[in-house]
Amino acid sequence: MLRTKFTGVSLAALVALAGPAFGQEYSEAPDLKAAVEAGTLAPVDERLPKTPFVVEPIEAVGTYGGTWRSALKGTYDTGWIRRTVGYQPLVAYDYEWTKVVPNVAERFEVNEDATEFTFYLREGHKWSDGEPFTAEDLKFALDVMRSPAYGGRKANGFDWEAISSEVVDSLTFKITLDAPNGLFLERLATVEGQFIVNAAKHYCGKYFPEVSPDANETAKAAGFDSWTQAIEQTCFFNFVDEDRPLLFAWRQVTPYDGLNQLIEWERNPYFFKVDPEGNQLPYIDKVQMVQTENVEDIVLKVVNGEIDFSNRHFATVTNKPVIYDGQENGGYTLKSTTDARMNHAIFQLNMTHQDPEKRKLYNEKDFRAALSLGMDREEIIDVVFAGQGEPYQAAPRPSSQFYNETLAKQFTEYDPDRANELLDGLGLTERDSDGIRLGFDGEPIRIQLFSPSDQIEFNDIAQLVAEQWQEIGIDLDARNAERSLVYERIQNNSHDMHIWWGDGGMSDALLDPRYYFPFNLESSFAQGWAQHFMKSGSTIAETPPPVVQKQMDLYEEMIATADKEKQKEIFGEILDIAAEQFYVIGTVLPADGYIVANKNLGNVPEGQVYTWVYPQPGPMETSQLYYKK
Repeated sequence: MLRTKFTGVSLAALVALAGPAFGQEYSEAPDLKAAVEAGTLAPVDERLPKTPFVVEPIEAVGTYGGTWRSALKGTYDTGWIRRTVGYQPLVAYDYEWTKVVPNVAERFEVNEDATEFTFYLREGHKWSDGEPFTAEDLKFALDVMRSPAYGGRKANGFDWEAISSEVVDSLTFKITLDAPNGLFLERLATVEGQFIVNAAKHYCGKYFPEVSPDANETAKAAGFDSWTQAIEQTCFFNFVDEDRPLLFAWRQVTPYDGLNQLIEWERNPYFFKVDPEGNQLPYIDKVQMVQTENVEDIVLKVVNGEIDFSNRHFATVTNKPVIYDGQENGGYTLKSTTDARMNHAIFQLNMTHQDPEKRKLYNEKDFRAALSLGMDREEIIDVVFAGQGEPYQAAPRPSSQFYNETLAKQFTEYDPDRANELLDGLGLTERDSDGIRLGFDGEPIRIQLFSPSDQIEFNDIAQLVAEQWQEIGIDLDARNAERSLVYERIQNNSHDMHIWWGDGGMSDALLDPRYYFPFNLESSFAQGWAQHFMKSGSTIAETPPPVVQKQMDLYEEMIATADKEKQKEIFGEILDIAAEQFYVIGTVLPADGYIVANKNLGNVPEGQVYTWVYPQPGPMETSQLYYKK
């Protein structure tokens, strides 16, 4: 839990975190102390900001030493990096996920209509290379994102054209929005909002034409095709450049470039956080992330005791018996996580398909309802999830303030007779020799589904559903494919169907309503309409039907208010329309999950929320993890 102090209760209230008492002495890790004594590193009080962030430990003040081991899958598993060593945003979610609190920013102010956001930085804060971190760095990152050649009209929930910024002084940065946005702070606290503190101007500026006129030539000399590719690869959310200055607790030593199997990090001497006794964090000396080829390799490392703290990729219901049984020999324990996702697997027919015949069929609500009624979710729960979970559509969880029973439970019963009635009612009464119904074009209805091969449970679910849909005369051609191929087809709008996790189950639903209306690139059920909402300029963007446009307009109205009750009311209207339209087909509401932790690891959270927007474990502050002596 973080030590926090707030003054006032309104949106415009000044928000600040308490720092250590004036005159407090600071301590540091033995390796840094040795470097100071050798004259190769400045003293700790010169490396820390004037007012360090004080982390109140979950259990106890820790001790220095040790290596934190985890695993990455493949060559682009940056999500784990961003959620662990990399979650140091300008403002952050508190551990309980109840509010946004200062983090890199020492404090902030928001005006009453949520159009002006002023951030006050810490005097003396430095990047991992010792260079000053200032408001110029924030403006640089925002200018890159707003650049037409680099960013888009909207990306990751940010409307770049609607944002302007000002460097008031070296420690004060102001963002002004064209219109009120009551979710802007929350957006900055998400895993996507970290961009603004991830690009040091003194380092990344050489690749940006507004800073360096020769940026393109510099990029090409470094082996990139253009300055935009150089920025994408060396700054923000990629980690192929180990020399890039960071604000993380650990600085990168080995590039994550697909060539190195072991991605290593070492303590950042300039990290801006301390514990209540003035010990500079992190406690753990090093972080090692081994690159693996598949989930089975990670499970083997877990049971062999080679993973110290992780739930990335392997922490499924299917793997739990093996992992549970290996605790004693592996020297680890299982801690619970509270799943905020609302579905194990959501099937999304492409309603903006480039094939007009498939588009016509997939846009029939009764067709989608029939597929849902032809899905035996109880069998899925028993076979894939060991009896854990309940039939559920794509809807906020029962514990969410946004729970909508109709959206959550409609068409979840297994009723193949009713499914057949709906299909017959659409005129799909003819079948081929294999019993597959003929579509409006007279061809057998075959739906092709490529499941990302790194998500094993998706394929297990899809194979069961394929068998179940045979009973109602629908051929589901379910196959495994590399995730890059899956998303290439989605971006080209050539997919029939997509399957993915159900994010947006709790308060994150406001920030990531991807299944409730066509919101972003993950809204695979209507990529063309989503591109329209994003104003991306994409060739596949198209004007949606009036009812979908109404949802989009309601969402814009919702974010334009900072009144939480008004937001809830408007979002309820969006969900009511989603229930009426029934865009996507859900399967199972997830039960709580688990995370593996070395039995000697201290300050490990129990029951932390798990979802993407709230990037577990990041908000628990991983720099406080330590090995008990």
